[in-house]
Amino acid sequence: MTVVQPSTPRSGPGCLGGCLIALALLFLPVIVVAGYDAWFLWQGFRHDPALTAVGELVRHDGMAESVLGEHIEITGVESNAFSFAPGLGSHSDYTVALRGSKASGTLSVDADVDHGHVRINSVILTGPAGDRYDLMHHTIAPSARPTTSI
Repeated sequence: MTVVQPSTPRSGPGCLGGCLIALALLFLPVIVVAGYDAWFLWQGFRHDPALTAVGELVRHDGMAESVLGEHIEITGVESNAFSFAPGLGSHSDYTVALRGSKASGTLSVDADVDHGHVRINSVILTGPAGDRYDLMHHTIAPSARPTTSI
């Protein structure tokens, strides 16, 4: 008579488990960065000190009100270039979408934040017709579109 001995269970996760753990560790930083970027583009910009300052500036700017109307608000971030240097602060270039009571437009912002102090270098509003306005100097900015001459 043959006695069948029960097999002992494995103690480790095995090859599949090890590969899954390695893949998770490899892709975790990518997932975290992508998640932060998605959050910033949809909601995080509301807490950014530079964009908060620019939002207040635009809401009280007569030139912006003449183009977009009243109750101007930032509705989203179209692009963001961010750099940070320890001890020096951060530099950001944003393009944000705006909406007012009359029209929508975009705002190009160049700003520095150093220890909580915001310095806005440039704010260019592009209206619905493509006209550009320099809100820092209250002038019409040169068009970004190339002109053709005959």
